[in-house]
Amino acid sequence: MTQAAPVTEMDENDTNPSNGSDNVTVQGGIAGAILIIFGLTLCFFGYRFFHVTMYLVGFYFFANITYVIMANSGVTSPTLLLVISIVIGILGGLLLVCCSRLGIAVLGGFALYSLGLWILGWKPGGTIASPVGRGIFLGALSAVGFIIGFILERETVIIGTAIIGAYSIVAGIDFYAHTGFISEADLFINSKDNITQRVGSLSAGAYALLASFIVLAILGMVIQFKLWGRRTFRPAAASSTGNVVSTEKTS
Repeated sequence: MTQAAPVTEMDENDTNPSNGSDNVTVQGGIAGAILIIFGLTLCFFGYRFFHVTMYLVGFYFFANITYVIMANSGVTSPTLLLVISIVIGILGGLLLVCCSRLGIAVLGGFALYSLGLWILGWKPGGTIASPVGRGIFLGALSAVGFIIGFILERETVIIGTAIIGAYSIVAGIDFYAHTGFISEADLFINSKDNITQRVGSLSAGAYALLASFIVLAILGMVIQFKLWGRRTFRPAAASSTGNVVSTEKTS
């Protein structure tokens, strides 16, 4: 599962860049495909499919929180990490579908958290060397995104889904390419990994994925603002049928 999400770890062989792109396990192949499909949906259609977005964000967010807590508490079984993260993620997705205002705030926080992982990923061991510093950096970005989500809902959904979707796409690609992109991100959130003793440099493939992320994110934002920016797909509170109402944005 992507570290839980957006970062995933199935097992050492799935994300070890030394294994080469030809050594794709069944689990890694399935996880990579799911991440790419979900990522494309969020990146280019996140605002259009509002309920789906809320579910995916809830799943990603709560699965990721569960993974981080368990991994940093000493749980080492990949199966246990995977199963429990998935179960909590499913429940979290259902929660945010029912509480869309909270879901948008979580989306904003998770989007900037993903952006923070991308910023850290440009240097082996992280652009911020201190584990405490990385934690403060990611926490501060998440808090800012969470607050923005309550203030600018439409913009948060479009920009946030583009960022999270782009990250999910490149993470999924890494399950097949084995550039080290996923394993590097895992080191930033798992205190059990001694990142300060890591040696080596990022591969050209990892840099290519880092660059692809920002290109995909910007493209997703442009497309979504162009196609859906003047409409709303949130549930209309006044609708007696409880259906989602699509309306033009009033000037």
